Amino acid sequence: MNKLLLRLRLSSILILIVLMTGCAAHRPKTNPELDKKAFNLSIKAQSHNQEIVSSKGSGWALLETDEKTDRFKIAWAAIYPGKIRITFLLSGLPVETILATGKTITFLSHTGQHSKYSYPSKDPDMEKFVNVPVRMSEIILLLLGRFPIKPFDDAYFSRKNSITSNITLKTNNKNQTQYLVCDQKGNLQQFLITDFLGDTLYKIVVKEYKNLNARQIPAKIEITDNNNKKLTLHITDFKANPPIKEGIFQLTESG
Repeated sequence: MNKLLLRLRLSSILILIVLMTGCAAHRPKTNPELDKKAFNLSIKAQSHNQEIVSSKGSGWALLETDEKTDRFKIAWAAIYPGKIRITFLLSGLPVETILATGKTITFLSHTGQHSKYSYPSKDPDMEKFVNVPVRMSEIILLLLGRFPIKPFDDAYFSRKNSITSNITLKTNNKNQTQYLVCDQKGNLQQFLITDFLGDTLYKIVVKEYKNLNARQIPAKIEITDNNNKKLTLHITDFKANPPIKEGIFQLTESG
């Protein structure tokens, strides 16, 4: 019996190794000079507006699933990397305020849907609240006019044509792969991240850039997962690096 169990365990391990090896994309042979260009384009996208470390603004959030669509006015104040206060409004009236401090996240309903509650989290997963599997730090970066491109060790063109540059980003010690699509000017148009099986975690499409407060801001952004869920952020007013008092990240029952 023990030998049978051992064989079954070994078989399971071998199957897992084969699956992981088969699903992991092999790096193609590429031109080192083009690799440098791909790396530089990726660094440009990753460092876009990196000097913005705080923001205040307003805009719209559209949350879509196969079953329903919700549209809210939003107003926020955010500080890199983990602090944000964002309020969702309907017809000009506040509905929900979410506050993250980098240590805890707090939810306050302005309509009596629930009592105020908090739980400890350095970087909470927001899928339950915004439909798509993004973390609060990634939402903060987008509302700072930046992109949530994770550190990478390797970059190469996966496909290139006269219109766009398609770049694959690899990290040595991670099971995720990132993909960028840039236009001819090197501006990021799409950002996609997959897990080690090659399944899409989420995809970001920049629908529009705007010059807001003398900055080129990705002003309309669509975030989708592989289940037809979508979050659209449309930034209409933006202030870069405003002074933000710490008291703004403290909530009372009245908000």
